Amino acid sequence: MKKTEIVILPAPRCRRSKRILEYLASHNIPYARIDLDSSEGQALAARHDFRASPGILVDGVSVNPFDLLIQPGCRIDERKAMQIFTGKQDGR
Repeated sequence: MKKTEIVILPAPRCRRSKRILEYLASHNIPYARIDLDSSEGQALAARHDFRASPGILVDGVSVNPFDLLIQPGCRIDERKAMQIFTGKQDGR
């Protein structure tokens, strides 16, 4: 099975970035981090037309961070996050 490649581009002091990074770490989901304010991060943000932070790429495809969050409160939607980051549904 092909391993999913995840790249997170967090913005400084962004609560959404912090929550998503914490989720990935707590679930031992490997990812690459490129700071959004770095030159590489700025180039990726422009290329993928990111409109919100963090920028998220899964296998080179942009993911809207709001697709992973339950508002208000900036909580992770566990089911959606697991599906997006691992391709698994309902813990399978």
